[in-house]
Amino acid sequence: MFTVGHERQKRFLQKAFLSGRIPSAFAFIGKEGIGKKLLALEFAKGLLCGKEPFGCGECKTCKQVDKFIKDLRGGEIETYAYYTSDEGGKKHLSYLIGEHPDLAVVIPDGNQIKIDQIRDIQDFVFLKPLGSSKVVVIDDAGKMNPQAQNALLKTLEEPPEGVLFILISTLKGELLPTILSRCQVLEFKALRGSQVEEILLRLKVTVPKALKEVLLAEGSLSALKLAQEEEISQLFTKLENVKNLTFAEIIDLAENFEGMETEVKETFLELLEKFLAKKTIKGEIPLETYERVERLIAETKRGLKRGVKGKLAMENILLTFKE
Repeated sequence: MFTVGHERQKRFLQKAFLSGRIPSAFAFIGKEGIGKKLLALEFAKGLLCGKEPFGCGECKTCKQVDKFIKDLRGGEIETYAYYTSDEGGKKHLSYLIGEHPDLAVVIPDGNQIKIDQIRDIQDFVFLKPLGSSKVVVIDDAGKMNPQAQNALLKTLEEPPEGVLFILISTLKGELLPTILSRCQVLEFKALRGSQVEEILLRLKVTVPKALKEVLLAEGSLSALKLAQEEEISQLFTKLENVKNLTFAEIIDLAENFEGMETEVKETFLELLEKFLAKKTIKGEIPLETYERVERLIAETKRGLKRGVKGKLAMENILLTFKE
């Protein structure tokens, strides 16, 4: 299996598969970057394969779904994007679909999942399956707008035979209580540090030591993609030896920060806060320094929302670290 950890959830899904008592909908709830979607896709592979709970790994179906999983993990979204047009001719993303026609993944179109996407997936589930099952994984299900959630509810109330929905969300409160009541809810915990290490080894990726400490402490790899961006990686690499930075290096790093997209800046600051807290708990950063840097980070976040670039703010943060 690709999925690391979550043994209790795996056993639950295995029992459901072997007993043949699979609900029409699951809700996988837990923090981002811990493998909920991956496990959902592997269970979907098992249902479509029909031989093992998470697939036999040898048949044509398993190979098709494995390729889909691998490519999605590698960021190949557009390759699998299926688009439709509304009555006005406006094109929109419906869902992602790979070589196997009975597995679809819904992701936000922009910053939300819209009612048109749910209508498209309703059409999808009523198509005759190639085998005996169809699976729909709704990633970031909490980003369904109210109209989309209400539209999905109608399908969950009267689900087509052989169709399984798996909703992926970070919090129960992101989903309507009426939707949750029609789902078998599985809650996921953060990964252990050793499990994060194992995933990094499997993915064959390296991250700066300072950032790796954050990933291990968080028990999540949600920041891994951004961590591999050169600007963030460079900043965290320098933080490993921040006290020896020259003033010229601090200015250079601050200029790099200023050139980042606002969303990347915000993510970096959040990671920096976690790094700072971990170092303070370990006694490697004085409490006074932690409080001063934390105030500077909060001020920088507020400034970014007002359109401030942040170069001077980052200089102050690094200089305070250096003291």
